[in-house]
Amino acid sequence: MTIMNYTIMRIKRLNLKPAFFFFLLFFILLSWPVQLLHGQTHLMQYVDSARVNNPQIIRIQKQIKILELGKRSIKALYQAPKGYLSSDINLVPYFNNNGNIFTTNPLPNAIGYDIGITNGGLYSALMNVDIPVFSGKPTQNALLWQDQKIEGLKIVLKNLDYNLNRQITNLYFTTLGIQMSFVTQQESVRLLSEEVKIMAQLTRKGLYRLVDYELLKTTLSSDSIKLQNLANAYRLQLLQLRSVCGISDSTFRLLSMDKIKMTAPVKAVSSFVAPYVNDSLTAIAQNRVFNNRYLPKVTLYSNAGLNGVSLNGLERKFGLSAGIRLTYTLFDGRQREINKEQSLVRIDQAQSLKRIKFKDIRIQRTSLLKSIAEVKANLQKQEKLKQNYENLIALYKVEVQKGQVPITGFLMALRNYNNLKLLYGLQEIKLYKLINEYNYWNH
Repeated sequence: MTIMNYTIMRIKRLNLKPAFFFFLLFFILLSWPVQLLHGQTHLMQYVDSARVNNPQIIRIQKQIKILELGKRSIKALYQAPKGYLSSDINLVPYFNNNGNIFTTNPLPNAIGYDIGITNGGLYSALMNVDIPVFSGKPTQNALLWQDQKIEGLKIVLKNLDYNLNRQITNLYFTTLGIQMSFVTQQESVRLLSEEVKIMAQLTRKGLYRLVDYELLKTTLSSDSIKLQNLANAYRLQLLQLRSVCGISDSTFRLLSMDKIKMTAPVKAVSSFVAPYVNDSLTAIAQNRVFNNRYLPKVTLYSNAGLNGVSLNGLERKFGLSAGIRLTYTLFDGRQREINKEQSLVRIDQAQSLKRIKFKDIRIQRTSLLKSIAEVKANLQKQEKLKQNYENLIALYKVEVQKGQVPITGFLMALRNYNNLKLLYGLQEIKLYKLINEYNYWNH
C-alpha cells in the first residue's frame, strides 16, 4: 500500500469535517511528489538494469567466451604434437601343429596366421608421438569458421541490445503517459482544493450561492477518486516496467521526462543486414573446413619402447623408430562438389534475404520520418493553444475570487485546460516513441 493510500484511509476513519479533509488532502498532494524524487527515475537507469538482468544477453556472452576458448582447442587439434601410449598382446592360435596351439615357431604344415603378420609386434608397449606438418592452411580454415560463429553471436548480441533498448524505452514512455494522466489529475485536484477554500469564504460573504460551493466540493470529491484510480494504474504499470528490467523496488516514484534526440542512419552495414552478410561468410568458411579433408596431410611419427614378435629374448626387444606419413583423398563420390553447391545455395539465400531487409528498413525509416513531422506540427499548434488556456485559467482564478464568473464556466475551462495539457503531454510522448522507433531502425 502506498503512503498516500494509507494516509487517506486514516483520514476517512477519523470522520473529520469535509473542509478539514480537503485541507489535509491538499497538503498531502503538495508534499507527496517531493517524496517521490529519489531512486531510479531516468530512462537509462532502467535500460542498464534490463541489460544486466537479461538472461539471453548473459547466455550469448557466455557462448562467445566458450567459442573464444575453442579457438585454442582448434590450434591444438591441427598443429600440436600428440603423444600417447599403446600396448599390444596378440595371441595367434595354430592348428595341425602337433597339438601346440600357441607357438612362435610353427611347423611348415601348421594352419594359422603368418608369424610376422602384425608388422610391428605381437607384444608391444610403446610411447608414440605424432607431429603434424604443413597444417597452416587447415588451421586457418577451421579458425575462420570459428570466427564467423563468434561474429554471428556478436551480431545477435548487438541486435538483442538494440531491441531491448527499444522495448524498455517504449515501455518507459508508456508508463510516463499514465504518469502524466495522474500528474495532470493531481494538479487539477490541487487547484480545485485551493478554489474550495476560497469559495467557502466567498459563499459566507454571499458572493456565491451555496449550490455553487457544493458543486465545487462534489467535483473535487469526484476528481479525488479519479486521482486515486490513476495512482493505482500508474503503480501497476511502474511495477511492470521494473519487473521487465529486473528491479525489485516497489516504491511509488515519478519518472523523469527524458528527451530523446534523433540519430542519423549508420554509414556502415546496418545491424539488421549484418546477419545475412555473416551467413554468406559462414557458408564460405564451412565449405573451406569441409575441403580440409582434400588437402594433403603430412605427419611425422616416432615411437620407442618394447616391440617384438617372439617371447624368446623379449627383454632385448627395446628400441625406437621414426617415419613420415602422407595421406591424400583421391575421390569420395563427388562430395566436394555437392558441398560447394550447398554453400552456393546458402549464399544465394542470404543475398535474397538481405535485399528484402534493405527494402524493409528503407520503408520503416521513410514512414517514421513522416509520422514524426506530423506530430511535431501538431505539437506546435497545441503549444500555442495551451498557452492561451493557461492565461485564461489565470484570469478565471482572479474573477472567481471576485465572484464575477459562474462556477460552471470555471469548471469547464479547467477541464478543457487539463485535457489540452494532457493531450499535449501524450503527443510529446508519442513523438519520443516515434523517435525511439526511428533510432532503432537507424542502427
